[in-house]
Amino acid sequence: MAIISRIKNILPSPTMIISRGAGLAALGMVVSDANYMGKMKSDLYSSEKDAASTMYYLNNSMYLTSGSKTQERIKNWSFTTELDQTWKRFFNEGIGYVKGFGTMLGTHIVPLLLGAGALAGTKAVSKMSACGLALYGGYQFIKNFFGVGTPQGIKLD
Repeated sequence: MAIISRIKNILPSPTMIISRGAGLAALGMVVSDANYMGKMKSDLYSSEKDAASTMYYLNNSMYLTSGSKTQERIKNWSFTTELDQTWKRFFNEGIGYVKGFGTMLGTHIVPLLLGAGALAGTKAVSKMSACGLALYGGYQFIKNFFGVGTPQGIKLD
């Protein structure tokens, strides 16, 4: 019997396992959403920057301030170099990813903090955070599944 009681002292209680699991699941969902948004924002941000930069160099190559053939070659070379570069896109994708990831973490601040509290908090904090996660998850389910609290749209009467 002494062995069983020692094992029970080492293992956490079932409520702690559930609350830590809820915290881990919440953090996993938040980070997954943030990663997805980071990838989407990365592509969008870098594409916008590439388009703006290409438009600038195209506009520059289309207009000459003098009739110089050398000036025309330099401007055309500048434009083709801009089209062939990839290093700007690399850095812009990184900037876009960080912006998208951070934005989504800010959007999901409530489940992020509750999940961190449930995962890393003391016993009381972990249990309260897990209960908060359950309430927040239920609210989000009702709101998004049933459409409670969303605007009805334009009324045509």
